[in-house]
Amino acid sequence: MADAVVEWVKILETPRFLTAGRLRSDDEQIMLVTRAALAAPFALSVRTTQYGRNTLLGVFSWAAVNLLPPQTRKDRHWFDLGVGLDWADERLRERIYEIDAEGGTAER
Repeated sequence: MADAVVEWVKILETPRFLTAGRLRSDDEQIMLVTRAALAAPFALSVRTTQYGRNTLLGVFSWAAVNLLPPQTRKDRHWFDLGVGLDWADERLRERIYEIDAEGGTAER
């Protein structure tokens, strides 16, 4: 809705995190993080003229790839409504790699 206003957002549980990386070539005991993601369950209140106030539940997810220069970093965000943290946590494993398959420009 064009007049929708978010009144508040609350994180409901501890977010889940996922990282991936590679060993540094000159020191195999150091891991360089090349990908990162998180999933955070939320509740938010939104108000519109037509429908009044509603509370929405879901999970906000974020994933980023190419975290080491000189590559072009790519970020992607998802707002999945009506899903739980376990569902979103499972999607992180797919989403952290699907960004590479997508064309287009990187978000920052």
